[in-house]
Amino acid sequence: MPLERGPLAINVVYPRAGETVASTDSAFIFGSVGHGEAFVTINGTPTPVWPNGAFMAYLPVPPRENPVYEIVAAVGGDTARLTHAVQLPAEPVVDTAVVTVPPPDTVSGRWAIIAPPAMTDPDRIVWGPAVPDPERVRFFFLPGTAVRVTSQTGNRLVVALDDSQEVSLPATDLVLQPAGEAPALRRAGTLRVEPATEWIDVTIPLSAPPPYLFSSDSSALHLTLFGTTSTESGDTTGTSRTTQVNDTLLRAIEHSHTAARSTYRFNLSRSVYGYAPLWREGELVVRIRRHPPVDSASPLRGLTIAVDPGHPGLAGESPGATGPTGLREPDAVLEIGLRIRDMLAQLGATPLMIRETADAVPLNARAAIAARANAHALVSIHLNAVPDHVNPFRAHGTSTYYWFPHSRRLAETTHEALLRNMHLPDLGVLRDNFAVVRNPWMPSILPEGAFIIMPDQEYALRTPEYQAAYARSVVEGLEAYFRELATGP
Repeated sequence: MPLERGPLAINVVYPRAGETVASTDSAFIFGSVGHGEAFVTINGTPTPVWPNGAFMAYLPVPPRENPVYEIVAAVGGDTARLTHAVQLPAEPVVDTAVVTVPPPDTVSGRWAIIAPPAMTDPDRIVWGPAVPDPERVRFFFLPGTAVRVTSQTGNRLVVALDDSQEVSLPATDLVLQPAGEAPALRRAGTLRVEPATEWIDVTIPLSAPPPYLFSSDSSALHLTLFGTTSTESGDTTGTSRTTQVNDTLLRAIEHSHTAARSTYRFNLSRSVYGYAPLWREGELVVRIRRHPPVDSASPLRGLTIAVDPGHPGLAGESPGATGPTGLREPDAVLEIGLRIRDMLAQLGATPLMIRETADAVPLNARAAIAARANAHALVSIHLNAVPDHVNPFRAHGTSTYYWFPHSRRLAETTHEALLRNMHLPDLGVLRDNFAVVRNPWMPSILPEGAFIIMPDQEYALRTPEYQAAYARSVVEGLEAYFRELATGP
């Protein structure tokens, strides 16, 4: 990092003047002062300054009666001062009002229908966390699915999928049905199997769209249909049967039924690579994707790889983070994404760029674009930050996210390459429900390669060498993953 010796000029990037600091204890503040040898204090506390003039401090929040940061920068005989006013969260108000009896519950027991997506956002996915296990299990719903409401909390409704499973959903995603109306129990008919070149379809006739849950292990894909029983001849409550399949990928389907739940186990000859639930009028199609042919000597040749430089999204979606000298995450990851594009093309892959310009792309459209193009993998490039109350000096590093189990190995191979090339602390391979990684049709990951709010990492991200290191890590991770597909069981 070269030494900056410009005139003193204090510029606070975060928090902006007048912005609310979302912490009542400690928070960080960063920006630049124009000179790398300046001595900087904030509210009297000496603050680290990097050679390029960027500064970062993690300090107690200013007092509520005077919420300002007094910043002083000095070098030689020059001094610059800035009074930077912010806001603090409102103090909690103790409600001393008399508690009134709430009106009679008019929601519990009624049925509701999952609303269709708006014309302006046809790829929006309706999902909700399981009750009482919100972090481990998330449910995804087909439009038109009927669910029974059991309670309401604020602007969310708790719905029952059957007698043993509840899910919390935003009320705006549901259309309440008139009181007293209840749909008939869903019934599943005789399944059929239809092989194709790139996938195999298992079609289950159904009287109505069901709430469903997919899970997977090393060689099987599991499907549960809630509130659904069987109409197959000879099926009774608790019966199970196995349908043998003459296919190179799908070997057999084990299915069992109770009075209100149907389960299917798709036994595969290889690990799960991708799948998609499709609703056709009166039928649920489980499309199981075949592994692509891969040459272990040139594992990316002939593959389509979706590259998503994260952010910016539409109004109301996250604009991304910004570093101390003003480098914006959308701009930095675009440079990295374009380098990935060129590296992939040199290796014989077809890069599918979700964006190649600064123009916004809707968040929910990104994975849908990749799925429609039958991309063989999706990598969404990001840079990290932390909330106000987290110390960035202790929290920074490299992390890689995934959601579906069949994406984990790609996350691991890419994370290993990031650690090898980026030289930052290891924050781990983590599972989280980000919109970009929750399309199960292809392995999808979201690496957070570096912390753009840290001055040294922001500076490095401006350099072609560090951009190339990030890009090379992604490509190496993809190569390692697909090479394993070519040689593994």
